[in-house]
Amino acid sequence: MPYHTLLYHQVQAMVDDYLVIGFSFAVIFDIITGYVKAWFAKLTNRKTNSTKGLFGLVKHSIVLTGMLALYPYLISIGFDWVAQSLMAFLLYNYLVSIVENLGEIGVPIPSWISKRLTKLQTDYDAKDYNPVTGTFKEEQKEEK
Repeated sequence: MPYHTLLYHQVQAMVDDYLVIGFSFAVIFDIITGYVKAWFAKLTNRKTNSTKGLFGLVKHSIVLTGMLALYPYLISIGFDWVAQSLMAFLLYNYLVSIVENLGEIGVPIPSWISKRLTKLQTDYDAKDYNPVTGTFKEEQKEEK
């Protein structure tokens, strides 16, 4: 079978791939919860601006388009485990983001869900990171 035909069949098979469907819905739901969170933030002291929302839309569009293009290509060249691992990793990150957004909106999240999803996530402020030394401000204070 010619390669272009194989690639075309992989693209067609994405319609029935549960991982692709779940990832696509997670990206869309993350965008929706992000906008709802921004709307609620306007009612509090943590206001957001339109630049952040536009940057988020561009970022989500690039990730979604890139994965939907890369996924069938990787599968067609025999790296299906890489494609599925990458898709699962990104799906996990979007699920964590959705749970964080829902939590900030005020939706009660069961503790077992938030513990499982945020177990490996550590939040930090990028302003506290020193790229020259590769450490955070807290680590620099402890060393002195």
